[in-house]
Amino acid sequence: MIWLVSNWRFVLVAALILLCVGMARLATYYHGEYAGQVSENQQLQRDNDTQGAVIATQALQFNRFNEIAARQQQYAVNLTGKAQEKEIEYRTILTFEPTCALPVPAAIAGRLLDYTNSLRASAMHADPGIADSSGSRTAPASTLNYCQAVLWIDPLLTAIDQANSQLAGIRDIEQTRQQEK
Repeated sequence: MIWLVSNWRFVLVAALILLCVGMARLATYYHGEYAGQVSENQQLQRDNDTQGAVIATQALQFNRFNEIAARQQQYAVNLTGKAQEKEIEYRTILTFEPTCALPVPAAIAGRLLDYTNSLRASAMHADPGIADSSGSRTAPASTLNYCQAVLWIDPLLTAIDQANSQLAGIRDIEQTRQQEK
């Protein structure tokens, strides 16, 4: 004990050295912890940025697809309205046509009926519970006259035009997807 009292400077220096070593170890430990937290934080920030970019891209695609669908729907509405106007006009013209009541030859009418029935059958779903009941009935047996044939043409062309417009919309959507990849 006398030795400690006489060498108090030595003990003080040793205590200070031990204190410095302890502080250095604590600083090293907490610096490592801090560096790990910073690294994890940066990774989370990168993940958030990536997710934000994906969400923004999906939102833009969703908006674009909705615009295309709305444009196609508006086109279909306009087309249907014009087709109905044409049908009214055709009916008016055909009321004064003397050959309107003449029947279409049976062979031609039969082929048209068979083709119509095959189209209806191909449009029906395999599950009978989901079948399109409006188009699954058998057509009544009667003769087709020229006026009826004329009145069929414009609605068929309208349906083809609407389908082509919808396909063009689908192509636009696919093209948009490909451009954003």
